[in-house]
Amino acid sequence: MGAPQMNADLSVSTPPIQMVEHVQPHPSQDLYVVGITGTNGKTTTAYLIGEVLKAAGHKPFVLGTLNSGNRDLSTPEGPDIAKFMRAHLKQGGTHFVMEVTSEGIHQKRTDDVDFNVKILTNITQDHLDYHKTFQNYQNTKLSFMNAGLAHKIFPNDFHNTPIQFVPRLLGDFNFLNIQAATCALRHMGIGEMHILDTLSSCLPPKGRMECVEKGQPYLVLVDYAHTPDGLENVLRTAKDLARKRNGRLLVLFGCGGDRDRGKRPKMGKIASRVSDLLVITDDNPRGELSHTIMNEINGGVDMVGSGPCVLIQNRRTAIEYIIKAAHPEDVVILAGKGHETSQIIGSEITHFDDREEAANAITGHLQGNA
Repeated sequence: MGAPQMNADLSVSTPPIQMVEHVQPHPSQDLYVVGITGTNGKTTTAYLIGEVLKAAGHKPFVLGTLNSGNRDLSTPEGPDIAKFMRAHLKQGGTHFVMEVTSEGIHQKRTDDVDFNVKILTNITQDHLDYHKTFQNYQNTKLSFMNAGLAHKIFPNDFHNTPIQFVPRLLGDFNFLNIQAATCALRHMGIGEMHILDTLSSCLPPKGRMECVEKGQPYLVLVDYAHTPDGLENVLRTAKDLARKRNGRLLVLFGCGGDRDRGKRPKMGKIASRVSDLLVITDDNPRGELSHTIMNEINGGVDMVGSGPCVLIQNRRTAIEYIIKAAHPEDVVILAGKGHETSQIIGSEITHFDDREEAANAITGHLQGNA
């Protein structure tokens, strides 16, 4: 017999080898992460939590408006957040406290972050240039708060938080920030003495009711207030200070270009009703004509029963003007730019710091009166 016939195709079918991609865990999983969203108060609340954590022996990093590396992104892009976290872990970091903006939420910059605690400070009008309607804006904030398994702290949760000390931070709005921070810190198990000792002695973060002191008899404050609610809260506090000093309240502010136009007349109305002298000026005009922004603010000014209102386009000149107008008992507040150290006019970015400009104007005023 002949040899048996063999099948010519001796190949064996095997499944293709599948490459399994190793996904590196997000660095937030190795940190205690606190996310703070809201229209106003994010920066101060984050700062306060960070200060108490440091006092309690932890190593926190606070990410937000003051140090995000991008003047337009208080909440950086997702990969940049991860870089901040990895760098903090390499330095022995334990906690990460971050501001979470509505744009950041909408653009999913924080979707990969594993939050332990989420805080909502408040929701009032802002960023309608981006979100178009207040409902969209509100829903975006709430979508962040409602997502995930983090411990959630809403305004109703901290408004009644007992505070057994007198804080150095001025204003009812700052008292709410302290309550929000305290509520979160207590949930985190931080001792009451660390909370009390730190929050009772904390000075404000940069550009938040920050005092400019050059030996002048009048009080000069710089604040970042750039929304109707934020401006009203700050001016209400400043007005109380002026009354206690038996002086006037002198207010200077502007509104940013290429941003929510609807808040401009509202802020003009708020400022005119509480100020004894109002100076409307530039903020960051960006791509808009400065006089158009100022006129829209001025359109909301209440002419009945309010003090004088002056429009001065150049912010440096405006600061010099309002400082020269100050009497010894007065309170002067420069609102809108706060901690910022630049001004954007068209496509040009130049160095500009309200605190420096105020200090120079005060020095010139004192020398002129010597």
